[in-house]
Amino acid sequence: MKQLASLIGLGLWDVVPEASLLPKSEAEWQWLFDLSRRQAVMALLYDAVLKLPKEQRPPRQVLFHFTSVTQTIGHDNHRREEALMRFAALLQGELSLPTVVVKGSSLARLYPKPLYRECGDNDLYTGADTERIAALMEGRGIAVDRKDPRHISFKYDGTTFECHNYLLYHNDDIQWRFVPMAGGGLLTLQPEHSAFFLAKHCEHHAVFFHNPVRLRSLADWCLLVGGEGFDYAAFCAVKQGTDVDVFADLMSCYCNSLFGVQLPFDAARLKAKGLEASDFDRLYLQCPERARLAAVRVVRRSWKYLRYGRLYRAIYGQSMFRRFYLRNVRVAIGQHI
Repeated sequence: MKQLASLIGLGLWDVVPEASLLPKSEAEWQWLFDLSRRQAVMALLYDAVLKLPKEQRPPRQVLFHFTSVTQTIGHDNHRREEALMRFAALLQGELSLPTVVVKGSSLARLYPKPLYRECGDNDLYTGADTERIAALMEGRGIAVDRKDPRHISFKYDGTTFECHNYLLYHNDDIQWRFVPMAGGGLLTLQPEHSAFFLAKHCEHHAVFFHNPVRLRSLADWCLLVGGEGFDYAAFCAVKQGTDVDVFADLMSCYCNSLFGVQLPFDAARLKAKGLEASDFDRLYLQCPERARLAAVRVVRRSWKYLRYGRLYRAIYGQSMFRRFYLRNVRVAIGQHI
């Protein structure tokens, strides 16, 4: 991960990587190429590669593959952005509703080359207006999927949209505040609220779905929290007392170590809790692929909770057995009452 991160740092912040971290063979470049695909940062890696001296770039065949995939990413993102703008015009024209973008395009705007930030679909916060939007789509002959209570989803202009009733996973949203998004007349969450949502999203998927935090999310975090005008004190007020209070600072600490950036975080607090950058890697990046058998998943998860029990208690103030299993039992009981 350090090797890939060093090149991403070159592309985003012109941090020159150590020569020892650069691939030395075609096989190493191919391995890095495959890793960047899994981490959803392939186009960012390509941009960094072009900043290297010619003698340090990958062989022609690998570079051609980089170029081809990057062009596809850019094309797909451009098409998705166009669909977003047409959808926003439709909402304004038909329902007099603004379009509030979360994740995806709102984070892409922070990048030097927005089209190089890989996105899957268009995520919107629509709150109490979600059902009105569903009716609008169905009135136009578009099928709407309502299976997930958190959001509806549908395809518009060949692009998948998710319109969220609420953003957090336990329907415990804060009072979100919105600001204009650069270009296009769209809205997004104010930076401190966007950081809170991103931290919640990363933590939830790593802990409850056992999906490791990807490099793309870490780059998002750096550009958001390290952006001009980000109010760290205001962010602390938002996250205080939540389950990402310590997690967010630990993620910033890890990003500083990984990319060589200078994100704000409460270093004294982490030190007092006995936490350091490498702990973030152990807990939130080292996640094995989801096993097919539930019994295997339970054993793996339980072993990790036992092995890193002290770290989990330092972050959450309780054991992960209590936090994960007790919460899931409550949810299961609630679904059958």
